[in-house]
Amino acid sequence: MAIPFTFRQLSYFVSVAQHGSISKAAEALHVSQPSVSIAIHQLESLLNQPLFQRHRGQGVSLTPRGEELLKKARQILTLSHNLLARRHEHETEVEGQLVICCFRDIAPYYLPRLVSEFERRYPHIRVVMQEQDLAGVSQALKQGKAELALSYELGLPQQTEVQVLDELKPYALLPAGHALAAKPVLGLAEIAAETLILQDMPLTREYFMSLFWHQDLKPRQIHTTASFEMQRGLVAHGHGVALSCTRPAGDQSYDGEPLACRPLQDEFPPQRVVLARSREFPLSIPARLFLDSVAGLNNQA
Repeated sequence: MAIPFTFRQLSYFVSVAQHGSISKAAEALHVSQPSVSIAIHQLESLLNQPLFQRHRGQGVSLTPRGEELLKKARQILTLSHNLLARRHEHETEVEGQLVICCFRDIAPYYLPRLVSEFERRYPHIRVVMQEQDLAGVSQALKQGKAELALSYELGLPQQTEVQVLDELKPYALLPAGHALAAKPVLGLAEIAAETLILQDMPLTREYFMSLFWHQDLKPRQIHTTASFEMQRGLVAHGHGVALSCTRPAGDQSYDGEPLACRPLQDEFPPQRVVLARSREFPLSIPARLFLDSVAGLNNQA
């Protein structure tokens, strides 16, 4: 019995799902946009169901049938690629692509160094990095849009295997001239008495609010922002105080205003920075080599 689809069609489908755009997928695949569109149309005709929802000017998103096919297509393509790459498994000639989803707040402090070292050792493997909030990272792993994820352990899918890279404790972020900045450590009740600048992102918001809830505290006032750097900028200019686990080198905002960072006297479990993979999908050789490379760097540290 002839197989009614091709590996190329599946590959194009997976690329569109990962990029959320037919044009971006075509660019990554180095093929024409019509070629990708035709492949998707052929698969949809074969299955007699739409695989993507088209959003005018905003790319595409998977339908429930598309999510189901993505998991199966990833498994088929990974197994076939592994068979072809097996003879190069321990050599720098291994080719392929690795999609890593990363939590945008912490990615800049870990991923560039890790990817640079990996690409130096395996120059024929292309690493695609996709930045998301915590909920987006979890969804990318669960749906198979990314093979690996660099993130906090918070909110990851159940069928996830992790490699711990770091542990970060929450701390208080204050304007440099704030009265509380004169203290070496701060209690959460002192933070609650101030205006809290809170990142309004799924899971991030809930995590920091849970610190207050566990002590029956409620911030006096909350001001929300969508990004970590805006949060730091608002704090530096005296609009309030904040809590964070991520701490860039140099305690100052983007425009150079100084910030004061103080530890919390309350004992809170640290947030673990992890490299994660879903156990629902077979591990590709590029992904395994990346995990081994990161493990080697951690052992040297």
